[in-house]
Amino acid sequence: MEILLIRHTTPDVEPGTCYGHTNLDVNGTFEKEASEIERAISDFQPDSIFSSPLIRCSKLAKKLFPHHPFQLDDRLMEMSFGRWEKQLWQEIPKDELDIWANDFMHLSPPGGESFKDFIKRINEFETEAINKITSTKTALVTHSGVIRFFLMKHLNIPSDKIFNLHLNYGAVIKIDIHSEEYSQVKILKG
Repeated sequence: MEILLIRHTTPDVEPGTCYGHTNLDVNGTFEKEASEIERAISDFQPDSIFSSPLIRCSKLAKKLFPHHPFQLDDRLMEMSFGRWEKQLWQEIPKDELDIWANDFMHLSPPGGESFKDFIKRINEFETEAINKITSTKTALVTHSGVIRFFLMKHLNIPSDKIFNLHLNYGAVIKIDIHSEEYSQVKILKG
C-alpha cells in the first residue's frame, strides 16, 4: 500500500499564531504552491483520496484532484488547541504552556485535546478508512500533526521526537507500507 501525505499550503494567518481546528483560508501564494505540489505528485494516481474538511485542505484537494471524488473526514483535522486557538503562542500564559509541554501526550490545552487523543482519532481513521478499502494508493490532504502521526507510526519514531521534524507548507511525503514491520518513506516535496 502507498499513502501520499500532502500538507496544506500556507494559511492566511499571522506567523506565530496557534491554530489547529481553526478554519483558516489559504494566503495569496496558494496557486503557486499548489502548482509545485501538482508537479511533485504528477506520477501518483490515487485510487482513493481523503481530506480534512478545513478549507486550507479541502481547497487544495479540489485543486489537485479536480476530476476525482474525495471524502472529507473530520478525523484528518489538526489537533485541537481549545482556548489557545487563534492566539499568538507568545501570548499564551507561559505556565500553561510549560505544564502542557511537559506532558503533551496526556494533557490537553484548555478545552483542546491531548496528543494521545489526537493519535487515537487518526489511528481510528487509518483502521476504519484506509485499511478497509481495497485501494493500493491513497492520498491524504491534511495537516502537519496528522503527517507526523503517520511518520511516527510507520517509522517507529518516539512521540517525544516527532516534533523535531520540520514540515513545510505544501510538503508531500509518500509512505510505502510493505508490512506491519517495514515501511519506506520518500519525501517528494520538502
